Amino acid sequence: MIEKMAEAVGVSPQAFIATIVVIVVLGIAFLIKTKFDEKKGVDSKEKADIRKLIDNLVPDGTQYMAAYAHSKEVYGSRTMRREVYHYYAVGFRPTQADHIWVIPIGIEAGKIVYTKAGRFDASNLSHVGGNEFCLQLHFPGLKDIYALEVDASNTKFGKECQVNIQQPEEAEAFRGFAKAFQERVNTTLGVNHRGRPLKNK
Repeated sequence: MIEKMAEAVGVSPQAFIATIVVIVVLGIAFLIKTKFDEKKGVDSKEKADIRKLIDNLVPDGTQYMAAYAHSKEVYGSRTMRREVYHYYAVGFRPTQADHIWVIPIGIEAGKIVYTKAGRFDASNLSHVGGNEFCLQLHFPGLKDIYALEVDASNTKFGKECQVNIQQPEEAEAFRGFAKAFQERVNTTLGVNHRGRPLKNK
């Protein structure tokens, strides 16, 4: 059987077996690293740094849940593809879904760097799109948006994820908050999740 499979891909049986062994070893190594990073992310420095950013940059920050959020933009054509990753610290109150704090962050030399914190609500948003898994904040007159994905498990994996942060409680709370926040802001603005005016019933 191995001989037939090797012949089908145009290599010798020995090369075929060697390739399978390499793939299996790499797969096991990846699983071990992921499990290690997950364990490390429960009380990681990165998680503590996100908490500190919300505490220090948001008024009454200790009253907010703090979470790490991220998103990805894909640009290009058939011949060229470019991926841009965005990272954020977010502060929210599950029982007060009228606003959210967002702090754009970056990772430089293994340390979290940040810019100015912003408070967003119906007064400075055009609409809230997406869903509870990827909340999209749209701004009047601007094409750029904040797309916020709060995952329970985040392990280092190149540019896609540069932190080890485990946040199952925060992720679950954010999903409930995001749904309520989207509904509240859009209802106040009289638009749907696409930014179109609500039809009068």
